[in-house]
Amino acid sequence: MTGDVLDGRRVIGFGCAALGVPTSADDRLLVEGDEHSGPPSRSTDPARHPALERVGLPPYTQLKRDRIHRADDLAPGLTGAFDELIHGVRGPRFLPPLIDRFAESGHGFWLAGGAPRDLLSGFRPDEVGDLDATGTAPAGAFCDFIEDVLEGDGSSAECPRLFSPDSLVCSVLTPQRDGHVLDYRGLGVRGLPYPATGTDLDQDGRQRDLTVNTLLYDPLHRVVVDPLGRALGDLPHRGGGPRRLVLAGAPENPENCAELLLRALKFLLRWQGPCDARAAWRQDRLRPGTGAEGEHGLDDSAVRAWAEALPADLAARLDERGEAAWQRLREQADTCLPGGPNALPAETVRDYGPVVVELLARITGPGA
Repeated sequence: MTGDVLDGRRVIGFGCAALGVPTSADDRLLVEGDEHSGPPSRSTDPARHPALERVGLPPYTQLKRDRIHRADDLAPGLTGAFDELIHGVRGPRFLPPLIDRFAESGHGFWLAGGAPRDLLSGFRPDEVGDLDATGTAPAGAFCDFIEDVLEGDGSSAECPRLFSPDSLVCSVLTPQRDGHVLDYRGLGVRGLPYPATGTDLDQDGRQRDLTVNTLLYDPLHRVVVDPLGRALGDLPHRGGGPRRLVLAGAPENPENCAELLLRALKFLLRWQGPCDARAAWRQDRLRPGTGAEGEHGLDDSAVRAWAEALPADLAARLDERGEAAWQRLREQADTCLPGGPNALPAETVRDYGPVVVELLARITGPGA
């Protein structure tokens, strides 16, 4: 657990040594001093470390109590909506036993990303898309859990599993491989030159893109977790007021900045539609509660101010990282801006500043 101590060095999380779908034998325990090299050969099995001092705080004791909310206290019927998502006929049959397996192993499990955000926004469970989850289990341990659960469920045994060593995301696909049923990544860890996970809820929140995407739902305790204490204010739950696009952290890496920009523009389009987003927002300010979706306006002033302040040489910094960096951004742009650059009104792009204009031209323009 993050914060435990091994031979006088603080545990900072878990890495993974596998390139293909891992097992728990591929998980690696990371301690202070491992930041400057790849994942060591150190096992995560506590039995291999008799000197390990279990002094790290469990996830919920790391947070202020006002960041943990009973789901039905936030919106009547919200617990039932999550139950339908997990246990209903449209939910993956393997998900309830997987949640039980996490609990039996002493690991925390949370639905992350779209499910908490959308259900709190008033969407129906059948309107929630692919499921994202996070937890305290490292990648290999998760893959062991899901392997056992899928093998125990005849209807799910044929679901392929994928693993990305670059992100530590573990995916369960449909049997036809035409979609993701569940994507899992352990709680994020900051400041390492390679992907790692841990057990710190606050640190995980700061890894994410927008505050509205930091919300988590714990199906065992039926609570919604707002790790940074900001998401619920930026996502008015089933009520009036504008949604706010606000960064969860402050990235410095140029590629991370560009990726975050694309993610923000994705939600700008999703929540305002392919209209003049800036004009629509100004109209919402005059007529509160009458935004493009009929209930919420959209306030993108915080992320826009961040974009306007991006360093003027950001594209040049990306050039230093080579063509592979630009190709990754183009692939992400295909997902975030499926309509291409023309999906964004020219006035909106200009309002985000000259750096954004240049980046979008380089990422999505002719010859990209």
